[in-house]
Amino acid sequence: MNCAAYFRCEVLRSLWNRKLTLRAAALIFAGVASIGIAYGALQTQDRAGLDSIPDEIAAGRKVSPRVSLPLQVGFFNGATALYITPEVGVDPNAPAAVIAAAKQVATGFNSNFIPQNFGTLPNSPAVDDIFVFTNFTQGNVLASAPHPAGPANADTTYSPLWQVSLVSWNSGRQPRALKSQTDILDAASAGDVTVEKTPIIVECSVIFTPSWRSASWIQSYEGRRKSRRTNRRSPVNCIAAGMADF
Repeated sequence: MNCAAYFRCEVLRSLWNRKLTLRAAALIFAGVASIGIAYGALQTQDRAGLDSIPDEIAAGRKVSPRVSLPLQVGFFNGATALYITPEVGVDPNAPAAVIAAAKQVATGFNSNFIPQNFGTLPNSPAVDDIFVFTNFTQGNVLASAPHPAGPANADTTYSPLWQVSLVSWNSGRQPRALKSQTDILDAASAGDVTVEKTPIIVECSVIFTPSWRSASWIQSYEGRRKSRRTNRRSPVNCIAAGMADF
């Protein structure tokens, strides 16, 4: 069973048990399931091969320093970005169904689940936005990325911590691929999509961006990013603690 199918089964079960409203269940179920979509089935990491490593080290044998993590394919600023997701957390005061959904994300990625220490991160300056589509299949959209990925990164706006926002195409609108934060905010302003922010935090380390940008481009981009952070162009609803019914 691939990750998307697994999410659909497990998240639907957890939401059903908690008797959320139909709209809340549909948004979280569809959004969390789509986090696992990366243009094909993803295989979660098998722990069996790791369990023997401490014994190998104790015996003085050489061990491989490499492990495999599911690779995610998304978008940043209109271009492809590749990333991994080793950590998933949530505000511990969030509704029970949202916490259950975050746990299923962690299970699907074989990520560490952070039950409490991500609690202060939602809506803080430490996180950036990752946009997940609930009713249209496409890669997730990152609001920032390293330029370039690696130790030479010069983009001061990049953060590996992301707050999940769900993007839903509104009835009567023609869905299309949106590949940047600007595309999403423009679509929201035009009434094409609705954006709802959740208290789910994912650590997504971007390991590839397709091109290096000049220092002047980065400076200009950082200015635009800071302006967007303090002057959002579209309303964003919040799935927050105490708001299970919406």
